[in-house]
Amino acid sequence: MSRTGRHAAPELAHRYLLGEPLGRGGSAQVFRATDTRLDRPVAVKIFRLDDASPVQVRRYAQEARVLADLSHPSLVALLDVGADVLPGVGPVAFLVMELVEGRTLRDLLDDGPMDPGTTADVGRQLANALAHAHRAGVVHRDVKPSNVLVAAELPATGRRDAPALPVVLADFGIAASAASAGDADTGDTGADVRATAGYQSPEQALGEQVGPASDVYSLGLVLLECLTGERAYPGDPLTAGLARLLRVPEIPADLDGDWHRLLRAMTRSAPGQRPAMAAVAAELRALRGGVLRAS
Repeated sequence: MSRTGRHAAPELAHRYLLGEPLGRGGSAQVFRATDTRLDRPVAVKIFRLDDASPVQVRRYAQEARVLADLSHPSLVALLDVGADVLPGVGPVAFLVMELVEGRTLRDLLDDGPMDPGTTADVGRQLANALAHAHRAGVVHRDVKPSNVLVAAELPATGRRDAPALPVVLADFGIAASAASAGDADTGDTGADVRATAGYQSPEQALGEQVGPASDVYSLGLVLLECLTGERAYPGDPLTAGLARLLRVPEIPADLDGDWHRLLRAMTRSAPGQRPAMAAVAAELRALRGGVLRAS
């Protein structure tokens, strides 16, 4: 049971002292919190259960299962799960995750585009994380700048290839197994209403079967935006969804040839014609390596 004093912050499971809200999405809200048992800062994602639909409950359980099975430096780490009754809110379920101090990639891109070296660096980390998820049979299905957390500080490693801008991919709330993504018996479709239209793959927009290639497409759009500062498919969900079915994303002609080739391959309309995420990671590592050698 949660405990609160007259002026005390809410506490979950007699352990997690809730602080300021960090974000909200769908049926969940994320708070900065303190793990009083281990005296460390954490992030707590809270799901209200009293008005949650069966699909939302399944999404919560799915996210917990996915995060429990994944372990990678560029994926947010799950530390604990539980349920409690929060005063003034009611019954809740919660996920406790590592707290990544910093901004989102969306915040950074709102300030303007990135240079090619930094983009390759960010893309390499995300591609490696997604390749790890794909090997575990998990498709993220909602790769977008606001789901990428940019750490404020980088631990000193002494490695020349250490990331200049360390990133962590978060929000596996609509992730699914590669075998079941888009199946009717999951309660969701490839065109999940929570997936962000501006970064959906064509097969997601059409409600077709969604596999690892969909994450490749979405990451391609994110990298293109990093380089240009512009979204490939802006506008409302209907406009963005129709646009990707009518035209391929516009890749600037003056973009470096290797970048142009990689982004075109990642954003091909047919999923089977896109490279595997591991191959994307290798290409981005080579692009990043070229920058390091030239510097």
